[in-house]
Amino acid sequence: MNNITQGLGGQDAVAGQKRGTKMAMVKASLTLFGGDTLVVRCSERCHIHLMSAKVPGDSHADILSVQDRDSAYLTVPYSGTWNVLIDSHSQSLEHSISYVPA
Repeated sequence: MNNITQGLGGQDAVAGQKRGTKMAMVKASLTLFGGDTLVVRCSERCHIHLMSAKVPGDSHADILSVQDRDSAYLTVPYSGTWNVLIDSHSQSLEHSISYVPA
């Protein structure tokens, strides 16, 4: 079984700034197995990123992402800890992050 390893239910909302406009950002860290499918759903179009946490600060870290989507189904390529980042131009973003085991 996989574990959500950070934040409230794996989700930690943080407001950010980008070129003078406020952005809603959601960060989560999950321990997943290779072949699992990450399911992300948002109330509006946003950017969704799945990044390997195996080497912090590595500019060559494995990253899967989709842009301008309200949902994403991303297959995890290998077992380990993965960071999920959702960014949106809305301050009232509703979202869910779950997974389907392989």
